[in-house]
Amino acid sequence: MLPTKPPRFSIRAKLLIAFVGLSILPMVFVSLYGLYVNVRTMETIALEDLTHDVATIRSRTGNFMAGVEGDMRVILNSSVLQEWVRRGGGISPAQDPGGLRAVAGEFLAFARTRRFYYQIRLVNADQDELLRIQCDDVIDSASHCTIVPAGQLSHGGGAWYALFAGNLSPGQIAFHPVELLYGGTRRIPVISFAAPLLDRAGRKGILVANVFAGSLFRELETRRTNSIDPSVILVGGDGHYMYDSREQRDWNRLIALREEDNLQKDYGPSIAGQILSGREGVIAEGSDAMIAYAPLFPSRPPGMQPQPGAEITSSLYVFESVPRSSLTRDARSTAATYAWFLLAFLVCGVGLGLLATGQFTRPIFEVRRGAEVISRGNYRHRLKVKTGDEIEELAGQFNRMAASLEEHDREIQQHRYRLEEMVEDRTRELEEGRARLQAILDNVPSAFVMLDPEGRIRTASATFTSITGLVLGDVQNLEIGSVLRSAGLCAHAVSGEEVPRPLAVESHVDGPIVHNGSERYLEHVTIPISEGGTLTSILQIITDVTKRKRLEEHLIHSEKLMATGEMAAIIAHGFRNSLTSIKMILQLQQESKRLGNENRKSVHVALDSIYRMETVVQELLNFARPSPMEFRPTDLNGLLEEGIVLVGPRSVEQGVALTRDLDHRIPPILLDSAHVREAVVNILLNALQAVESRPSRMPKGRITVVSKRLLLTKTVRDLRSPAGVDAEEMPAGRGEEIVLQKGLACASVSIADNGPGMDRALLRRIFDPFFTTKTNGTGLGLPMVKRTVNAHGGIVTVKSIKGKGAAFEILFPLRTDVPGAYSASGANAEGQR
Repeated sequence: MLPTKPPRFSIRAKLLIAFVGLSILPMVFVSLYGLYVNVRTMETIALEDLTHDVATIRSRTGNFMAGVEGDMRVILNSSVLQEWVRRGGGISPAQDPGGLRAVAGEFLAFARTRRFYYQIRLVNADQDELLRIQCDDVIDSASHCTIVPAGQLSHGGGAWYALFAGNLSPGQIAFHPVELLYGGTRRIPVISFAAPLLDRAGRKGILVANVFAGSLFRELETRRTNSIDPSVILVGGDGHYMYDSREQRDWNRLIALREEDNLQKDYGPSIAGQILSGREGVIAEGSDAMIAYAPLFPSRPPGMQPQPGAEITSSLYVFESVPRSSLTRDARSTAATYAWFLLAFLVCGVGLGLLATGQFTRPIFEVRRGAEVISRGNYRHRLKVKTGDEIEELAGQFNRMAASLEEHDREIQQHRYRLEEMVEDRTRELEEGRARLQAILDNVPSAFVMLDPEGRIRTASATFTSITGLVLGDVQNLEIGSVLRSAGLCAHAVSGEEVPRPLAVESHVDGPIVHNGSERYLEHVTIPISEGGTLTSILQIITDVTKRKRLEEHLIHSEKLMATGEMAAIIAHGFRNSLTSIKMILQLQQESKRLGNENRKSVHVALDSIYRMETVVQELLNFARPSPMEFRPTDLNGLLEEGIVLVGPRSVEQGVALTRDLDHRIPPILLDSAHVREAVVNILLNALQAVESRPSRMPKGRITVVSKRLLLTKTVRDLRSPAGVDAEEMPAGRGEEIVLQKGLACASVSIADNGPGMDRALLRRIFDPFFTTKTNGTGLGLPMVKRTVNAHGGIVTVKSIKGKGAAFEILFPLRTDVPGAYSASGANAEGQR
């Protein structure tokens, strides 16, 4: 362990310490010795006064207790009580009621001659109360003593007295502090005296006298010898307080808190043991107070000459204490006076010392202050010390050194200014280049993400948040693959460990990805960045190609549709000519007189098949070359009613409930009535067929048609279905997107059923031409519905959960102009959306 360095003091401080120490220390030693002698003298006087007070208290309380004992013996030896006991009256009142009345009169007359008795009781050997004289006024007990009626006496309530005095011999008297209820609520502290009684059969009874504790406590409140008011405390043999002069008249609280406030808790086990030892003594050390103590009574109360063998049994101890702080109050006052004198001497000494040492230390301070100024870079500072000694020579050397430093600093500052200008110009160029690059990256629709070699995100452009919905601060330093996968934005993302070797650019498209309730396609391009063949970072470009993918799919679908439609038109045209010839031949055969009944039935069946084939061929032709749209202001609810009427008979036949809830606030809309009615009927027929195919265990079939006027709460998009199949007549905007903006007023038509529903794979293809799940369907009904709705500038959607039915919703924008549509020839109709 290194030795501790002594504190360092300045020259001036050392001189001050020596000067002040020589002037103050002698006075300090004299003052401390005088205070010590004063305190010891006061402690000695206080102990003598406390011992005298304790002796006085013992004498007064001994006389009081001897008086009570004498009263008890007077009662015990009264002729009336002795006669009553000899006749055996201690057994029960019924045996000798007259004798008990005589005893009661004797007790009452005696109680009225004393002012400190609260109760006088007579308890038999069965612990039943035979007699009670009680004071009804705790202030004037002598004039308010009464005999308690027999009905109010307690039976079996003398058990405590039996335990208290049961082991006493004849002639012995015991006492104990107790609390008794007065009036049912107030507690009266008393000292209970008890003496045994013997009847002729040798059985014991008990005479009880309850004395107001305040009568004894008044004997303790005597005039003190000590000028400082001490505390007088009376305790029992168990250490619980019976009287405390600090509590004054609040004896109820003192007894109630006897378990919390006691001698052992307040003064500690050691001091409590000395006080309860049964000896007289004083305690001057080990406590915050000076204490004189003694047992309250000697072996026998003074001045009493009881019968042989008679004595009072109990243990009480009294002690008187004075806080040491009270004894040292005068000493503290004297110490304060000494302290003021010391302070005055100290101020004078310090003042003279400062004056004397200032002439020596002021030049040294100037030199030190100058060194501090120059150390902070102020080389122009010069010292002005005129002492005519070595200190003045030292100040001159100091000034020459400061001049040399000032010249060198001037040269350094010139070089620094030139360097700072060069750094500022270069920094400005870099910041401008960085700002331009960041602006380019933030405005490019693709997100640029810079990764470390382990694939952790270091930084990203602003587009990263708009594409992924992730905040850069939340995902920084996280592995990009786990971040995008947990957000449901990709199935695979290249990390640092998966970068291809040799280092090369890699790209892939993830999709369809369901994110925030919609399908998206994200393209990921990974560009490794290396230095000297070592991978240092990775640039990943994320682009939302959802719109492009949808356009590609729509264009491919349109090309297929045109090819399919062309082929269908050619086939339908050829079939229709052949079917016409066959139909005419069969019709002639049907009208022939020579045709038998069986053959006529066969011809009829063949004609029905021809008619159905013509219907399919006509549907193909209508789909390939639809009729032009004719827009007129039309009541949408009226078209819905007409559609419901057309399918009503079939729904009744199938037992399907067809209900409607139409919003009559919808104004007339520019519609093609025939095409819209046909679209509504197609959806209703699909719903009826779906309800027919549901399992029999499902509840009764139900179809609901609802129309309402609403404002869109979100933007809805769809790609327009082509109007025709002639490639040379197809408009340039065949991939045009229909957008219904948020907040647009629309008319909504919802047709829902409780059929078996559809899974996700069927929902994706439900509007594809020729796609059907029915054995006799053509797969053209719903594509024609979509084409009709799109031609009106509207959008049709379908929602379904397997086993829970399906719901079609058609949105028509509420506008008065003619919506953008395609005629049968493929040209745009008048009026653009």
